Amino acid sequence: MDLDGKLGSLVVEIESQLKKYLRSLTFGRSAELREMISYHMGWEDDLGGGKRLRPVLTLLCAGACGGDHARAMPAALGIEFFHNFTLIHDDIQDGSTTRHGHPTVWTRWGVPQAINAGDTLLSIAQQALLGLDATCGSVVAVRAAQELNQVCLRLTRGQYLDMAFEKEEEVELETYLDMIRDKTAELLAFSTGVGGLAAGAGDTVIRQLSVYGENLGMAFQVQDDLLGIWGDPAVTGKSAAGDLLARKKTLPILFGLRESEAFRALWRVENPEPEQVTAMADLLQACGAQAYVRAEAAEFTRQAFDALAELFSGGNADADALKALTEGLLHRQM
Repeated sequence: MDLDGKLGSLVVEIESQLKKYLRSLTFGRSAELREMISYHMGWEDDLGGGKRLRPVLTLLCAGACGGDHARAMPAALGIEFFHNFTLIHDDIQDGSTTRHGHPTVWTRWGVPQAINAGDTLLSIAQQALLGLDATCGSVVAVRAAQELNQVCLRLTRGQYLDMAFEKEEEVELETYLDMIRDKTAELLAFSTGVGGLAAGAGDTVIRQLSVYGENLGMAFQVQDDLLGIWGDPAVTGKSAAGDLLARKKTLPILFGLRESEAFRALWRVENPEPEQVTAMADLLQACGAQAYVRAEAAEFTRQAFDALAELFSGGNADADALKALTEGLLHRQM
């Protein structure tokens, strides 16, 4: 089976198990709450729920370590429900009215009920993850639950910083990297590490899997920052220099604010004209922001591949799929 076929079959199985788990829960007179969650997950009118990257990584890491996908499935489900809890709350906090071209939960049901739906998903995530008790034993289940709660704390800490940056004139580059590590990379590190845990791998292997996942998350987000300014709209599906228009303090923008007085002056202009946005992108390139961000992305990418090479020098079907998936994620085109 080719990579697309293998990943596709994993996503189909994950999607089926997610739906089955949600259907197994009793909502009583709060049945509309299940409808809200189903809608957010992309199941209304069979819209589909996306690539399900995190649970796919969990199952591939479990298989690459010689484990069984079925034993790791509770962790995969818990991670995906958890991720979607964060998305519902992100949409509220960011004031995002659409996600994947559809109205967000809060715009359709209101903020209070959307908060409730997000909180419900967090509880469901914990319950699903603890299904590891039946497949892997109580020791694994408790350890996984403890680690997911640590991730939740780090993620909310990162979200705090992300929102705080909006009001701060200057943000240190290392502080920004710490923010994306907490907000994005830690959940990916857990997703990969818990796959090894469910497979019965030793602590050294689990730690290395987490190193791989963290660097994968960091590289992907830093690349996303690069693509948000210089990406090809035909490839990324986003408008050129979209992050400049949205006033997002991403890594290249923070570098430019630190290094270029001319960029700082244009950044302060409210509702800039198209030619001013183009000028800002040019100034970022001239002051070295693009080169700096490319170098950061390259270093995180190197560390992710080094971790994989150390883990799976011999290779097997899941390890090979993991390497190919990583290649696709981290070698995206501009």
